[in-house]
Amino acid sequence: MIATGDAPHVTNDSGSAATHDGESTETESSFAKLIIANAKWIMIVWLLLAIMAKLFAPSWNAVALDGDFEYLPATQTSVAGGRILDRAFTGTRARSSLVIVLAKDSDQWTAADRLLGLDILRRVYHRLAEVSWRRAERLQSGDLNPADAAVPIATQRWFDVASEALDQALEIDQQFYDLLGDRVPEAEVTDYEPRLAIAFWDRSQLATRLSPDAQTDTSLIVSDLEAAVVLRPDIATETKPVTERDLDAWKVLLDLYSWQDTVIGGQLKRPRAQIAVLTLSSELAATGNIELLEELQAIIDRCRDYQTEYLRVDELGPSQDLKVRITGSAAIGGQTLLAARSAITYTEWFTVAMILIILAVIYRAPLLVAVPLISIGVAVVTAMALVTMLTRASVFLEWAGLDLRVYTTSRIFVVVILFGAGTDYCLFLIARLREEAASHPWPVACTRALSNVSGALLGSAMTTIVGLGMLWFADFGKFHHTGPIIAICLSVGLLVCMTLTPALLRLLGPIVFWPTGITRESEQPKIQLLSTRDLYEGDSTKGKSLLNSGSRFWNFMAIALTRYPKWTLAAGWILLILPAIGGAVHEQSVTYNLAGQLDRLSSSRQGMSLLDRHFGVGELAPISVLALADRDQDEETMAKTRDRLAKLLYKTEGVRRVRTMSDPLGDFPPDRDMGLLSSDAWRRRTLQNHRLARLHFIAGEPEYTNRLLRLDVIVHVDPFSRDAADRLDVISSRIQKSFDNAKALTGTQWQLLYTGTTPSIVDLREVTLSDTRRIKLAVIVAVLAVLILVLRRTVLSIYLIMTVLLSYYATLGLTYYFFRFLDGPEFLGLDWKLPLFLFVILVAVGQDYNVYLVTRIMEERRRLGSLAAVRRAVARTGGIVTACGFVMAATFLSMTSSAWWPMLSGLFGAPVETTGTLQQTTLRGITELGFALGLGVLIDTLYVRTVLVPSFVVLHDRWRKNAT
Repeated sequence: MIATGDAPHVTNDSGSAATHDGESTETESSFAKLIIANAKWIMIVWLLLAIMAKLFAPSWNAVALDGDFEYLPATQTSVAGGRILDRAFTGTRARSSLVIVLAKDSDQWTAADRLLGLDILRRVYHRLAEVSWRRAERLQSGDLNPADAAVPIATQRWFDVASEALDQALEIDQQFYDLLGDRVPEAEVTDYEPRLAIAFWDRSQLATRLSPDAQTDTSLIVSDLEAAVVLRPDIATETKPVTERDLDAWKVLLDLYSWQDTVIGGQLKRPRAQIAVLTLSSELAATGNIELLEELQAIIDRCRDYQTEYLRVDELGPSQDLKVRITGSAAIGGQTLLAARSAITYTEWFTVAMILIILAVIYRAPLLVAVPLISIGVAVVTAMALVTMLTRASVFLEWAGLDLRVYTTSRIFVVVILFGAGTDYCLFLIARLREEAASHPWPVACTRALSNVSGALLGSAMTTIVGLGMLWFADFGKFHHTGPIIAICLSVGLLVCMTLTPALLRLLGPIVFWPTGITRESEQPKIQLLSTRDLYEGDSTKGKSLLNSGSRFWNFMAIALTRYPKWTLAAGWILLILPAIGGAVHEQSVTYNLAGQLDRLSSSRQGMSLLDRHFGVGELAPISVLALADRDQDEETMAKTRDRLAKLLYKTEGVRRVRTMSDPLGDFPPDRDMGLLSSDAWRRRTLQNHRLARLHFIAGEPEYTNRLLRLDVIVHVDPFSRDAADRLDVISSRIQKSFDNAKALTGTQWQLLYTGTTPSIVDLREVTLSDTRRIKLAVIVAVLAVLILVLRRTVLSIYLIMTVLLSYYATLGLTYYFFRFLDGPEFLGLDWKLPLFLFVILVAVGQDYNVYLVTRIMEERRRLGSLAAVRRAVARTGGIVTACGFVMAATFLSMTSSAWWPMLSGLFGAPVETTGTLQQTTLRGITELGFALGLGVLIDTLYVRTVLVPSFVVLHDRWRKNAT
């Protein structure tokens, strides 16, 4: 990206630079002449492409994917286990959950507390009834989209769930009304207040719908109908059929288990807390979870507001002590998506603002600010449209090898890298144009500028494009697709900056520099590049000439940094080695805790903390053990095998409880005495017949009913922790050994698989660590190959790779210590994605500035000699490369804006941005990565390129000269 020297060139009649070693090639000259000659048409074509892209290309959100576990390789045990569950429990498998947590600081529950809990439950149970009924109707009519419920399942099952849910809703409604007593407010009666009129109506309609098959007692139908009409006289005309109601947000709801359940409710309440669990068919990072989360929060908010209408004044104060939070995997996933969207919005706005400010400071010329912004805007719109169209096309053309996917958070990388790199490209082109315009007419200056920077721009951009492209070799889907996507967008950005930008400059003319104007070569200051003491003979003659140089500051820096190159080089490495050691030590000190991505003040994380305090977070994140026999087994064999595994697991250190078909809640370990007619025995048999047990442990597909065993293991430790992974290793080894021994006796081969949070985290860690090792090597080899191809200096290219590796580890170490200091005891480690993305982007992008400097040194050396060439290159490129570094660092640091801007703006009275009733938050991984990338670019720009590279080049040239 660097402009080459300004010594006299030989030109032909058209003004293009002549071709010779170190100058622009004939191809570059022809390309430049073509662009400048057709500037008007190039501008029109690009603007038309941008307009068409904006109008016709699918939006990023329309094709973007989310989640992490879904993109693990199919060979991982958690993925294979998930597929078995999908086939065995068609339509009933819960992939995520929402948990409503009600908690107090004391065990004294007031009437207001109980009223709030009952009010929430009765409304949510009615929602379950509505969505189950609609699902059954759509299944029966054949209109159900498979995406709504995996595959068609028994219609009667959903009718039964709807009927049971209505019974539970009205039972809780009666408890609510009895407790409400004389508090009934004198307000307009609605479907839900003060009684569930809509539930009475729905139960009568459902019973009528099922009466020919279920032989329903008509007296109940009449009773419900009368109750509904008494409560809402206009209910028959005002209520829509269930199939026409707006239930899209709730379509993933499978079931609801609460503290009010007569069978399993005891497990869902504690003296100071009680919970309700909504099981969902959607993945934890499904975008639909956001709307469901908002609607559930709206129900809670309405119940809170309704309390202000019926509670007495003396009851309102104590009622605020009850904490109500929504958590669970789907809540964390939904808030993570909201945080990602918030981070993207903040990043895009702050990136544009930072670019605008930096360009204004650098140029103080309105048109010079506008040209890069217009170019980059066109590049962003066109590149993102190209990617989304390719992504949409890959769905139909995967057979042809087109396999592209985009993710919500990928957009952040596309925006910051396109804006950062694109601005750099424009800055270097404009800087060279200013040099050329000082001694040539405008059309000739434009041609010469583009011709002379094209090679450096291509070379430096290729390091980034090729480096990012190496992520294609990753096994983890997010890594595999994100790198090539960014590389494609950067290629479009480079093409725009090498065509549209020079075209705009050519059409605008010298007025683009207004009001500063162009300083002619004869008017520029002359500064001596060499001190009176030369390093070695041969440079002294050339060095004493007066040359057109850079600013006085960078001339001083060039001389000072190369006066004692050995000491400069040694001191430079020592200062970075210390934090680099810390980075190398803590490179794998990362966290895979999904909840840790969110701010500690986010509602779902607060709910998770309450859940962990009162119940233990592992209760809702068990390790699911799946044992699949190679052939059908009789019922007795299945029961004996299940009980044998349960006994084995209870003997394993760290296991809290084991849930099986015979013990669905894990309440009855093998050593618990229980008489045949005892209350425990009756309770156990009741649990075995509960729909939770039937749907969770017995495969619905005949192919798996007599072959698949499922056991849920709850361990004592955090399911996201390394301790949980160690427990899983012990559990899997013991179970495998048990089945190996049994196989020798029975001849039955059992396949063992594990699903759940801990197995998924273990697989994610295994895959990403493997990817990191492989990708790091691939990126180093690829970038080194590009450097050797561009610079044709093997030793120097290897050294440049070493400098960015040093920069990477130093940045990683400083980032680790910074966030550990910032978070204190709550620091769990850096986000697991940070090391790889930091490495790939820093190694690829960081070489840009090295390439700019070294290519300039190589050109100047042909006319000035070694030392003078280094000093002149540093002086000439120092200002512009530093400006480019600040631009790139600013764009990366804008990724952190969602973490500090809401708080900062709040200090000045600005409202906090919210979506629905959910407060926006930030993604910790994006904040950490933005900080690390910004810091790394600054180290590369201000330290590596300024100190480590020039001093090494001087020493290397001295060694080469002495050797020859």
